[in-house]
Amino acid sequence: MSDQTNGGVPPVQLWTRDGFMGAISVVTRSTYAPDYLSVEGPHAPRRAVLDRLIPDDHDDAQALPTTVATSRLGVRLLVSGRRKPMPYVVRNVEADEIHFIQSGQVKFETDVGCLTAEEGDFVCIPRAIAYRYAPSGDAMRSIIVESPSALKLSPPAPTGMLNVARDLTYARVDPEIPVGGPTKLILKASDGENTVFTMPHDPLSLGLQLSESVPVWKLNLNKIQVLTYLPEGGPPSPFLSSGAGDVLMFNLSSRISSRPPIHINADFDEVICYVRGPGVWGGCTEPGTLTWVPKGVIHHGPHENVPETYQAWLLETRATLRWTPKAIAASQLMETGEYGPHPSVSK
Repeated sequence: MSDQTNGGVPPVQLWTRDGFMGAISVVTRSTYAPDYLSVEGPHAPRRAVLDRLIPDDHDDAQALPTTVATSRLGVRLLVSGRRKPMPYVVRNVEADEIHFIQSGQVKFETDVGCLTAEEGDFVCIPRAIAYRYAPSGDAMRSIIVESPSALKLSPPAPTGMLNVARDLTYARVDPEIPVGGPTKLILKASDGENTVFTMPHDPLSLGLQLSESVPVWKLNLNKIQVLTYLPEGGPPSPFLSSGAGDVLMFNLSSRISSRPPIHINADFDEVICYVRGPGVWGGCTEPGTLTWVPKGVIHHGPHENVPETYQAWLLETRATLRWTPKAIAASQLMETGEYGPHPSVSK
């Protein structure tokens, strides 16, 4: 098993509530706590590479994105890999959506205007905003986070972590979208019981923008500053959160920091997307590697102070996630020291 002692010093283990914001307990262990021999049941750490998870909409333009993980609280993770435009319009009636563009270029048309998103962009589409999207080239890959609680940018140091005036781009009305003929409008629900309207005209054909407020925006990951506390680095800080505090998103890209502590997160599932290098993040070497550590599972995590640098982001959710059978089939069990495939996984 792993030898992770530091010059014979027993490894330290943290148990925390509310991430690193609540109660904390610290002990030392005589063994490396993240090691495990095998696991049975759904509450087990997993990893997947997006390029190997082929979503339904990759080959079927009529399909919706494929669900990767669900929860009883309505938080969901989905993936999309369109090669053709959506031939319909979607309105999520139960959740805000954040679309992260892992690869490709994507044009979004919405109730409040249009924008084009590039690799590394987060796109926010609040609840009940109708939209459709299409790859600008041959294909795209995206991860979609659905949250029943409203999402908003909430950095702890707004003028330092984000430059909203410079880096936040809002949707703009495109008067070129024709009125068109009958158009399918899907009202999407988290339980999969969708309702389909046939509208006489394209619901995304707009006239003028009359309000200053525009709820659809995009922000690139590399524009979100990482925070660190010298000399050890300390925990990351969220740049986006839900009103209920049950969904948090962080820029987890390389930064000046010591290795994170061995940790038991009592309240949050942790989903990390290793976006790209040139540096690698522990066992995550392929762009678009998605990792999941459920709450209560002991984990360590790779070093973050990588000279070559890398980009990654973290989703924390109080909802207990459950991966779908299709996602499980396209994923592997994960060890939680360096976040590589577990030794029990056959090569």
